Amino acid sequence: MIRAWICLFVAIYLTKTYSLQQITTILQAKKSKCDATCMQVEAKEALHKIESAKRFFLSRTACLEQSLALFLFAASYSKKVDWCVGVRLAPFVSHAWIEIDGEPVNESPEVGEYKKVVIV
Repeated sequence: MIRAWICLFVAIYLTKTYSLQQITTILQAKKSKCDATCMQVEAKEALHKIESAKRFFLSRTACLEQSLALFLFAASYSKKVDWCVGVRLAPFVSHAWIEIDGEPVNESPEVGEYKKVVIV
């Protein structure tokens, strides 16, 4: 739980302090040091811990922060995941999520309607 809280804290800090391009560069550097792919079950367990840690934050913790936290959590164990940011038009909506081997982690099927604009 403490690791999840720290990852969420760092994710919130990143979103408030850095641009999307800078965040992408940071994540690419972290991912390059990972030597194994995270399993779906591991990612779902980590996501559960992150969702529990969200209760201790007064700050916004939506899809962007949560997906960043999950990326950081996996990377802290040297596990790779893909961080995706996508958009959908009419009406415009953006969303961020994690994928493993092209499969979204704990997402609704509608995530397939998003055009991916960032993948790390």
